[in-house]
Amino acid sequence: MPLLGDRFYRTLYRSYYQGSSMGHFVYQRVTATAWLLMGLFGVSMVIGGNLIRSVVIILSALTVGFLVVGFFWVLFRKGVVEVNRILPEQGSVDEMLTYRVRVTNRGKTLLRDVALRESEDDQRPGEWQFMNLKEPGEEKRNIFDRTFVFYRWKWLMDQGGAWEIPADSEMLSLKPGETQELRLRLKPKRRWMITLHDLRLLLPEPFGLFQRCRKTIGKEQEILVVPRRYVLPPLDLAGQSELKLGGETASSVRGEGGEFLGLREYRAGDPMRRIHWRSWARTGTPVVKQHEENRFARYGLVLDTNLNGSRPDAFEECVSVAASFVSTLDRDRCLLDLMFIRDQPQVYTAGRGVARVGILMETLARVEASGEGGYESLEKLVRRYAADLSAAVIILSGWDEERRRFLARLRRSGLSVVVFAVVTPDQEISDANGVHFLRLGQIDKDLLTSGKMES
Repeated sequence: MPLLGDRFYRTLYRSYYQGSSMGHFVYQRVTATAWLLMGLFGVSMVIGGNLIRSVVIILSALTVGFLVVGFFWVLFRKGVVEVNRILPEQGSVDEMLTYRVRVTNRGKTLLRDVALRESEDDQRPGEWQFMNLKEPGEEKRNIFDRTFVFYRWKWLMDQGGAWEIPADSEMLSLKPGETQELRLRLKPKRRWMITLHDLRLLLPEPFGLFQRCRKTIGKEQEILVVPRRYVLPPLDLAGQSELKLGGETASSVRGEGGEFLGLREYRAGDPMRRIHWRSWARTGTPVVKQHEENRFARYGLVLDTNLNGSRPDAFEECVSVAASFVSTLDRDRCLLDLMFIRDQPQVYTAGRGVARVGILMETLARVEASGEGGYESLEKLVRRYAADLSAAVIILSGWDEERRRFLARLRRSGLSVVVFAVVTPDQEISDANGVHFLRLGQIDKDLLTSGKMES
C-alpha cells in the first residue's frame, strides 16, 4: 500500500466490509419513502423556530407517527413459505434471465400483499483484492482519498457480484396451503456457475415505509452462465476438408455416419466394428460393411489462457470471442476442436455426432486463465492435431514478442490460421503480420469492422 502499513489497511478493509454488510441489511428493509420522511423530519427540526412553527410541529408529528407505526407494524408481520425454482438450462452474460418460482404458504395465516426477492451476489471484494488492486487513476486523487482508499473500495464493489437483481416479484396473496407461480429475473454479470440459495419473502407494512425480509424454505439451485457472444463478420477459413470416413472422428462415436453402400470381402486393416457377423456366419468368409466416404471440415479453436503480459479482462473477452466462434461454426456442421492449456493440454471436440456443441460452451463457461507457463506446450498441442485440421482460429489474450514468435512458428508449419488478439486501446502495435486486433471496450465494433476473415 502506498502511504501507511498493511495493518492499517487491513483494519480499514474490515471496517468497510462490516459497514457494507450493515448498509445492505438496512437497504433491504427501509424503503426510499421512509428515508424521504426522515429527511423531512430533519428539515422540520431545523426550521422549527420560525413563524410557521405550528405547521412545522404538525408535519413533524405526522412524520414521526407514520414512521413509528410503520416500524412496529412490520415487526409483527410473519410468514413461512416454501419455494421451488424452475430454472432454464443456462443463462448468458449480460442477458436478462427469467425463471419461474412456485411458492407455497406453509403458515397458518393469510399472507396478503407479499413479494419475493432473490438476494444479489455478495459484491464485497476479498482482502487480497483490496490490498493489491488499484482503482484506475487512483494516483491522481488527493492525499486523503489515497490514504483511506474509499473510492478503491467503491470501484471494487462495482466490479464484484456475479449477478444483479433488477426488481422484486409482483405482489401476491396466499391462503394457508395455497401454491402460486410467479416469475423472477436476474442479470448475470460473469460466466461460471451461479448458485441461488437465498430467496427472501418480503413482508411490507401498509404505509410502504418498512418491510420485513424472511428466509424461505427451499433447496440451493445452480445454473450455468455461458460467456457473452458477439456478432461475427462472414467467416471464410481456407484449407481443404480432409477425407474422413463419416462417423469415425472419435473413438466415442458408435456406428457409421456415411450412407451404407453394401458388403464386401474383408481386407487386412479393416476395423473389427465394420464386420458383418451374420454374413460371415452364413458364408464362412469374413465380410465387412462398406459406407460412403464423406468430406467435411475440421477446425481448431485455440484459446490463449496465459496471463503473462495480459490482463484478466482481456482473457474474459477472449473467452467471449471463442464462444462467438463456437456458436457460428455450429451452424456450419463442421467438426470443431477447442484447445487450450490448463495445467495440462486440454482438447474438447464437438460436432458431426461426436458431442453436442453445448459441451464446448460449458467448457468455455468454466475455463480459467493461468499466470504460469509459455507457449511451448500450446504449440505442441496444435501441431499434434494440425494434420487433421482444415484451418485454425487462434485467439490471443494480448500481443507481445512471445505471442508473435508462437504465431510465426505455427504459420511456418503450414497450418492455415485466422488470428485475433485482444489488446488495450492505447497499446502500440508492431509487426502485426495479418493479426486482427480487438480493443478492450470496442470488441464488437472491431469484430464487425475487421471485414471478411480469411486465413
